[in-house]
Amino acid sequence: MFFRNAINAEKNKDTFLSLIFVLTSLALIVFCANLVDAASEKPGYKYQEIKAIVKELKRRTKSEDLEKLVEKSTEFITSHPKYKRVDEVYYLLGDALVQLDRVEEGVKVFEELIKDYPSARYVERCLLELGLAYDKLGKHDAADAAYEKLVNHPKYGSRSQAKFAKQLLEQDKTTRKGELPKPSRARMNPRDWLGHPAPDFEVTDLEGEALSLERYRGEVVLLDFWATWCGPCIAEMPNVKKTYETYKDQKFQIIGISLDRSMEPLKAYIEKEGLGWVHYWDTTNKVSSVYRVQAIPSTFLIDGEGVIRKANLRGAALKKAVAELVKENLAKSTHTDSQ
Repeated sequence: MFFRNAINAEKNKDTFLSLIFVLTSLALIVFCANLVDAASEKPGYKYQEIKAIVKELKRRTKSEDLEKLVEKSTEFITSHPKYKRVDEVYYLLGDALVQLDRVEEGVKVFEELIKDYPSARYVERCLLELGLAYDKLGKHDAADAAYEKLVNHPKYGSRSQAKFAKQLLEQDKTTRKGELPKPSRARMNPRDWLGHPAPDFEVTDLEGEALSLERYRGEVVLLDFWATWCGPCIAEMPNVKKTYETYKDQKFQIIGISLDRSMEPLKAYIEKEGLGWVHYWDTTNKVSSVYRVQAIPSTFLIDGEGVIRKANLRGAALKKAVAELVKENLAKSTHTDSQ
């Protein structure tokens, strides 16, 4: 009898310990779930959710993703009006609304940011986008007011967005449709692009990945039109490689646009020379025709805001221009992060 009681006592002890283990595990699960829920409510987490949607939109624009961006951005602004990057969220919201043809709603968002956050970084872009939105609505006098405010802005009046605004003010307002001015492409010299927005494109690179200029917004980009059969291109390649290796970790990217007649020599040369940047084989002249490339090598150096700053650089001139623009871009990024 005593032996049986001892066994029963041991069994009860094991059952009790098992129960304690189960309860402790459940408590840990609940605690961890609460931690995840708490983290998901933090503004930084919500901001990253918004940026993830924007990243996906850069790959392929879908109306459902734009709607999702509108929903998430609206919730964010309501919940976190004092977050350090709330001005960027305002800009993203207004831009998404305009893309969805909800232009009047976009106008209200831009105006709210400009009124409530007059010294914020994205006021510059919002003033320009506000003018474009008004032009899209046919309200050209209101558009002029936004452009003039940007041109005369004490902080942003000398930057690229203000230059676009000035160009728009010089146009016949009745012909404006809510688009940025573009240079005439007939018989263009590459340097005619200077100071103008670099035309975006959406293609697939040699690795099968989506490729666009917009994807690299915020970075300095060298758009390099070349081919393996082009003697001057090959002669310049060591300098291009050296420039890439020097600045690739400082928000600098090269996009090579090959005009080769076939894929095989292009891939072989890239592998042999170890050209580590992004490449596209422009077999149908999809990109080169947009930039009206008549001869190669042709290069376009594009700043972090998507504006063409230099063209057809070679040798030391290329290295110098990249160094200056990278330095300028990093200074802007540092200033933004400190705000």
